[in-house]
Amino acid sequence: MHIRSRTIRVLTAAALTAGGLTAATTATATAAPVAVQSCLGSARSFSTTPVGSYSRWPASGSVTATSNCNDINIKGTYGSDVRTCFLPSSGGTSCNSWRYIGTEWGLAATAVKDGTKFYLEFADGYDYGSVAY
Repeated sequence: MHIRSRTIRVLTAAALTAGGLTAATTATATAAPVAVQSCLGSARSFSTTPVGSYSRWPASGSVTATSNCNDINIKGTYGSDVRTCFLPSSGGTSCNSWRYIGTEWGLAATAVKDGTKFYLEFADGYDYGSVAY
């Protein structure tokens, strides 16, 4: 009887320890998606406007990068080659290279500082969807 009781205690302790480790692992694994969700959760709708041989968003002027995201993220309806054009405070325009972004979330630009003014150009015509920046 003593042996059974001791065995049950040891097995119970082992099960509780394993369960605690599983819970700790789960909490760590979900920490990263929460940060991504807060960025993508701030997404706005976009709809491009034709300008010559490409389309752009916004239709004119620029938008300003926020502290919501470190990158400029796009999820279009059709998929397109996209580039981000920055408007530095010193004047002029500087565009990054074209990147294909499909119909899932994709990066138009990375490591964009808060307060940076930019607009997006779409090589493949009209598109609409969501943008987070």
